[in-house]
Amino acid sequence: MTNLKNFDKIFVLVSGGIDSTYLYDKLKKFYKEKVYPVNCFNPFEQSKTLDQISKDPNFIQIKPEAGLNYGQILKESFLKLPEAYKLKKESRYYKKIFPCCAIIKHAAFLKDPLFQTPNTVVISGIKQGDGWRRRKFLEQLAFGSKLISQSITPNNYYFKLEGKERPTFFHLHKQGQLYAYPFRDYKYRNFPKIVLNRLYKKYP
Repeated sequence: MTNLKNFDKIFVLVSGGIDSTYLYDKLKKFYKEKVYPVNCFNPFEQSKTLDQISKDPNFIQIKPEAGLNYGQILKESFLKLPEAYKLKKESRYYKKIFPCCAIIKHAAFLKDPLFQTPNTVVISGIKQGDGWRRRKFLEQLAFGSKLISQSITPNNYYFKLEGKERPTFFHLHKQGQLYAYPFRDYKYRNFPKIVLNRLYKKYP
């Protein structure tokens, strides 16, 4: 993957799960104070691993607008499960189907200008093994068929060659956030046991 050392800030999306925790742990080792773990607030969250990560002095927690009824949003999301199960496999877990994803995880994050700051990058832990939709998106980045920018940037994080994109780990969101996907080429759902055992020694 392209070296991240030239970025001023490296925002790592963390949930307390294995994928994001592994990314956070690795990036913190190499880039130290440049790394900022970012979590979208959920009052029902009970992750001891997330509690541990939140002790990082760079930890950022994003909260949506005041008065949001988290309980109702989560209830509506669970009630969507039978409807989603009737859909084709590739559409079953699409984030727009479930209000919890759209409102709690994405809306507040995309509105925050902090993550649109120049020379910053947002690290996502999605991988090809997570499902059909994610696999297709990451394959587009890997094959150079995903349109990520209309011009070459000063740091050359996006490339154009005769109108076709080169393979990249980066994607520029339409709202201005620059994303990076370190697990772009990882085709499995789970990590090897050696990775899991190392994580379990350090995190709950």
